[in-house]
Amino acid sequence: MTIVIVIAIAAPVSRTIGKAQVALYRASITDALTGLLNRGALLDGVNGSAMFVGLGIVDVDHFKDVNDKYGHWFGDQVLRLVADSMMQSLGEFGRVGRLGGEEFALLAFNEDGSILLREFERFRIRIAETPILNDKISVSVTISAGIAMQGRNQTFEQLFARADRALYAAKASGRNKVVFADELDPVVNASEQKSSRRQSRQSS
Repeated sequence: MTIVIVIAIAAPVSRTIGKAQVALYRASITDALTGLLNRGALLDGVNGSAMFVGLGIVDVDHFKDVNDKYGHWFGDQVLRLVADSMMQSLGEFGRVGRLGGEEFALLAFNEDGSILLREFERFRIRIAETPILNDKISVSVTISAGIAMQGRNQTFEQLFARADRALYAAKASGRNKVVFADELDPVVNASEQKSSRRQSRQSS
């Protein structure tokens, strides 16, 4: 009888501990505001990984002005909108997460840069055309983005720097734009193309 009682009690306790561990793990990898992966989980294991071949960094334009004018509660609504829309628009192409503040990122599986550029453009337009209501006032926000594809023998730090530079170029040229890093790196791209052609000749 005692054994039966112990088993009956132990099973629910075990399940409770298991659920608690799962909840703690989810909390450790999730951004509390948006529900996306947090920065640590997003960038976990990227160094030396062949899984990810591209990176897109997104920044909400004039976000400080939005916070100052409409309040932090509304700013949080904007971040949630961007996060939800980014997941719906780009989630199938890789790992989506929040880097921090008003910055988000996609670590892309797809090795076709033209596809990523097209989908980021669609995402940008979707945000610009989705107004948010604040006390019966319709407010529109925009995003800027920079995209870079992994180069030959390129570290993740170098990939991140190229995507970040493309994002800066998008914001410097008027915001509400998507810039592809290849447009800014003609020397790097030419070098990679020469290396590719040289390896092709050696293997033929």
